[in-house]
Amino acid sequence: MLTGVIVAKYQDELLVDIGGKSEGILPFRELSLAIEPKELKVGDTLEVMIHRIDDQDGQLYLSERRARALKTWEKVIEAHDNDEVIEATVTQVVKGGVLVDLGMRGFVPASQIRRQPVGNLDELVGKKLRLKVIDLDHKRHRVVLSQRQVLEEELNAKKQELLGTLQVGQIREGFVVRLAEFGAFVDLGGIDGLIHNSELSYARIKHPSEVVKIGDTVSVEVMKFDPEAKKVSLSLKHALPDPWVEHADKLWEGNKLVAQVVKVTPNYLLVEIVPGVLAMVPKGEFDASVQYSPGQEVEVTLLTINHGTRRITGSIQHVADVAPEELEQFPVEDGFGPLGAELSQTV
Repeated sequence: MLTGVIVAKYQDELLVDIGGKSEGILPFRELSLAIEPKELKVGDTLEVMIHRIDDQDGQLYLSERRARALKTWEKVIEAHDNDEVIEATVTQVVKGGVLVDLGMRGFVPASQIRRQPVGNLDELVGKKLRLKVIDLDHKRHRVVLSQRQVLEEELNAKKQELLGTLQVGQIREGFVVRLAEFGAFVDLGGIDGLIHNSELSYARIKHPSEVVKIGDTVSVEVMKFDPEAKKVSLSLKHALPDPWVEHADKLWEGNKLVAQVVKVTPNYLLVEIVPGVLAMVPKGEFDASVQYSPGQEVEVTLLTINHGTRRITGSIQHVADVAPEELEQFPVEDGFGPLGAELSQTV
């Protein structure tokens, strides 16, 4: 490794003073891709090495790219020994992966680029990757690198940090990464948590796609946390308006509402009187000869409301029994009946 000074520039080569008795010739083909020949000028310095001496006249032939490769190889060995991350730019797509410029060529297999499969490798050309050396061929000066290893190590570090700070009752922000029939999975920053369908909304839903979609950023509450199994149960609805507060003006005994049947059994009907609030219609308060079905709309009179247990009973039979003048006395529109004012204060 020598430091030389350009003393002359010709059409396809440079004359470089390396401090010897004579200057050395540096052909443009012996410049690395990082150097543009037209930008070089007399007086510039270059790191070079002697790669050939003419047997007849003793002329020295120099190479900047070989010097750079040798210097880079030493840095690559050091990075490998110290488990360091190095940055390199993708220069070319080849069979099975991409080549990167380290000052010398390095190979990154397609499986080692990301944690997930990479689609179009051509999109990576010109982009920088953060890499670790995973294999060295000292004889051929070949190096194989991995960005996936860097990403996985960073992810594991985030997981450990999250595991140390996660607590039940915390409000965390994450993004939806997967939907299943029973709920949505949310990435909290290294650990995925599950929002069961029952915790996605106060209203009853059949599929999580009714509430969220993949990629959504959501604020969730940590309901349960098992640090050993790394399982987290989350709730989205706790961050939403409470329907008992939101619809307080409609929840008073004697009020008549249009509800939707949710569940049908021989002994009771379960109906949703407002989004997220259910009422039970017990046997004797609905006509058993009528075939009710989920999704059907029915008129329900609220019979009892227990704010402590949040249980409501209703009647379909009594809808016809309530006198018109009594309904007019407690109109549904403004929502205030005998318990209206009290409920708005209590809730």
